Amino acid sequence: MKVTAGLRRIKRKFDEITEGPLGYVVYAILGIFIAYMVNISLAFALSTDLPVVAVVSDSMTHDAYMEINHYQWLETNMGYNRSYIDSWPIKDGFLRGDLPIIEGGVDYKVGDVIVYSTPDGGVPIIHRIIKINPDGTYMSKGDHNSGLLGFEYKISPSQVHGKVIFIIPKLGYFKVIITDILGVRQ
Repeated sequence: MKVTAGLRRIKRKFDEITEGPLGYVVYAILGIFIAYMVNISLAFALSTDLPVVAVVSDSMTHDAYMEINHYQWLETNMGYNRSYIDSWPIKDGFLRGDLPIIEGGVDYKVGDVIVYSTPDGGVPIIHRIIKINPDGTYMSKGDHNSGLLGFEYKISPSQVHGKVIFIIPKLGYFKVIITDILGVRQ
């Protein structure tokens, strides 16, 4: 009986705090706290400092230009055939506003979609490894990018946060809207 009365008092106090304009502030703070705790838990579980990112560019979009920008480019410049390319993970790419889940590691291979930071510390980039250089660095390219646009020659393993293991569609649009307002581009 005492436990039930105590829980009723807590609920009544919570209802008082969350009523009216103050309630919006309380819920916003609670939402930020929960998101932060989920991010920390995922970072620990997935062995990365960046377990979730929102896609803010079109560099991994698969559309009508994929035949030229992706398949033909990789065949001509890297010597890869279509069946090899189609065997890669995340073979259908993803869209702006999607939310990739990232898993850390130390052993990445050609075809993996990785998230890495640039030396200037800008927005993390999501591209596919298209070659492992003899010195152990990675060469990457966005599937949608043509020619040498969006092409990185030497990404050191220390720049890589992890590889994409799962995509949650459209859940990253809040960040896309914010980056559009602030003028941040990947």
